Amino acid sequence: MNVRPAHREDENTVAELLDEATRWVGELGYEQWPLPFPRDELAAAIARAEVYVVEDEGDAVATVTLLRDDPLYWGERPPDAVYVHKLAVRRDRSGRGIGAAIVAWANAEAVEAGRDFLRLDCLRDNPGIRDYYEQLGFEHRGDLILGGRHMSLYERAVRP
Repeated sequence: MNVRPAHREDENTVAELLDEATRWVGELGYEQWPLPFPRDELAAAIARAEVYVVEDEGDAVATVTLLRDDPLYWGERPPDAVYVHKLAVRRDRSGRGIGAAIVAWANAEAVEAGRDFLRLDCLRDNPGIRDYYEQLGFEHRGDLILGGRHMSLYERAVRP
């Protein structure tokens, strides 16, 4: 598995990954991200070097966005964390440990950046995703409503 920064030419691939994940979660009864994912928002995040493409044997199989701060969800905080957003794995590659490998990669990025925590948010009312992150060692730190969406905040200490 190779994780690399997304480039402008990856915009369609990343959008397809996010849209596929949104459709799947929608079939389970949850609203994840806008469908289709807003291209202007995606292009801006790629330009800021926040978006990554995960490749396996040359195929794009996942995407993740890493932020160095996240005041929208977490408020103003000292620079002590890396924030994981928009982690999406192709459905035909699910169950192969790719999500866990991405979290391990994000952990290494946090260590390299001198950060103490990984933080993320997910849908409060989706027990499957909450259980998944808890199995990866994240602890529930609270809930909030943002834009009418009920979200849960999760954190774990980085692992050297």
